[in-house]
Amino acid sequence: MESRVPMQTGQEIVLEPESHRVEDEILGKDERLYRISFRINDAFGEAKSHAGEAEMLCTYDERGEGTFPYLAIQMDNEVYCAVEEFKEKGMFTGALELTKLSGKFYFKAKMDYFGYRMYFYGMDRCDGYWINNGLCMVYPIAYVGTEEERKLMRVLDEAAESYREERL
Repeated sequence: MESRVPMQTGQEIVLEPESHRVEDEILGKDERLYRISFRINDAFGEAKSHAGEAEMLCTYDERGEGTFPYLAIQMDNEVYCAVEEFKEKGMFTGALELTKLSGKFYFKAKMDYFGYRMYFYGMDRCDGYWINNGLCMVYPIAYVGTEEERKLMRVLDEAAESYREERL
């Protein structure tokens, strides 16, 4: 695969024609093990995260932690508070776009996120053990309103559509 530079300047996102499945196992309710999985475009590769607030980190072109764009399950304060406020009020402060959903996700939304943009799906996981989490795509502001943003949104939409939790 051709090497791509970090996406700080709004360069073109080149998606691959195929996707692959990523999965992880985590402890949930009653110390039960859960397998979490979703599909993601082959232009994204799994990376190790040293942050306890991020799981299943996948970065564009496998550049690793600290590069953008990236997809991850996040439970940091910003995501946690947004999902919690949505559950209480049907919206959250700072939502730039918000679509209410039913099923495994409460909503999908966009918000500013530490100088970047985040498009994410709000959820609880593992039969409610992990609350107020998000399946998140974080990308540079330079992509807002562009075809590159739409590509990244489609990547996250595919991950959300294929998202599965299995009790082991």
